Parts: sequence; structure tokens; C-alpha cells
Amino acid sequence: MASRRRTRAVAASTIGFGFDPAGSPHHFLLRIVASTGDVVVDECFAWGDGEDPDAGEKVPAAHPKANLDAYRWARIAPVVADTFNTRLRSAGLSTANWVTETPLVPHLGKELTLLVWAVEDADPTLLPAMIANWLGLAPEERWWLYSTVNATSGHPEHGRDRGWRKAIKIAFAENPTDTPPPLALTDAVRPLVRGRQRSRRTAERLPVSKDEGQQMELF
Repeated sequence: MASRRRTRAVAASTIGFGFDPAGSPHHFLLRIVASTGDVVVDECFAWGDGEDPDAGEKVPAAHPKANLDAYRWARIAPVVADTFNTRLRSAGLSTANWVTETPLVPHLGKELTLLVWAVEDADPTLLPAMIANWLGLAPEERWWLYSTVNATSGHPEHGRDRGWRKAIKIAFAENPTDTPPPLALTDAVRPLVRGRQRSRRTAERLPVSKDEGQQMELF
């Protein structure tokens, strides 16, 4: 009974997709532009008044990460929401829907941003394969790919057609396979991804930062 009460308390404190501002203000924010239906993804380091409540100082401004047109967003939005909600539900956390401004816990924000980067200018006929390949990756693989791309081209426009940013677009467009990772990367790159594979159960618990560790143990 006590465990059930604790689960309900955690679920009540989350906002959007798994974001708990009491644990850390760091989050991703998906914004839908009312006039067009296009979306913008930002990485944010503050919640509320924009100050660090412990230090009483201003924190870094939000970093823009990705933009996506309304058509492509409509194609990926239901799949992403369903995938994230399945994990939230299994962790006893409240589920969410996309609204005008939707916060996401950082590790889910990274997974979403990775997919947006991949499909941002893709041929619409390739979207089913790209979504399937994203689904075929374990969360840990998505976090690693996000970090790799983000290191050199983690901006909506800068570097979007070169390096790893370009590589994931090509890789995700390949026909999906049954064995993850379904990435058509070069033989030199593929071991880097495989070397970071673990079981899906372990991957879903692996923290990528101190701030996220506690929440990520849940899902």
C-alpha cells in the first residue's frame, strides 16, 4: 500500500513527459507554433523564473536544438508519444500528450531530438523506415547518438548537412532490420555503437548525467 502511495506521488509531480522540476530544472521543451503547426525543440536549464533557487543566480538561456515542419511532425508525433508513454506507464509515472508547450525529462528530450534531426528534411516516403529504425534502437543507443551529433552540430541549422548529423539521416533511411542497431553505418563506425549496447533492461536504467540518474532508474 505504501509503495502504491509513493508511485502516485511521483506521478503527480511530473509535468509533460516525465519532467520533475523538483528533481532538476534541466529539461527539453517542445513548442508548437500556433500559426503554422511547426515545432521547435529547446534544451532548457531553468523552470519558472529562470533562476537557480539554490544559488540565486541566472542560469544559461535555453539552447535551440531542432525545428520540424508541421507535416513531418504530424507523422512522428503519435509514435513518439506512444513510445514514451509506454515507458512512463511501466514506471508508474503519469502519461502525457503534445500540447502547445510540452516539457520532457532530458533523456526523452534527447531521444526526440535525435529523431527530429534525422527526419527534418527527409523525403516523406522514407519516414516509415526512419521511424522504424529509431524504434529499433535501445534508449542507450539513442542517447549515445544524440551526444555524438550534439558535440558538433547540435543546432537547428548549423551543421545539419555534414558529419554525424548527415550520417544519421542516411542510416535511418535504410530499410529497417530486426536486429538492433538498424543503422547502415560504415564498418568503422558500427563497432562504436555495438560497443555501447547492453540489454534493453540495462539500457533503460542507465543514467547519462547525475541530475537524470534518479529518474532514469525508473524508465
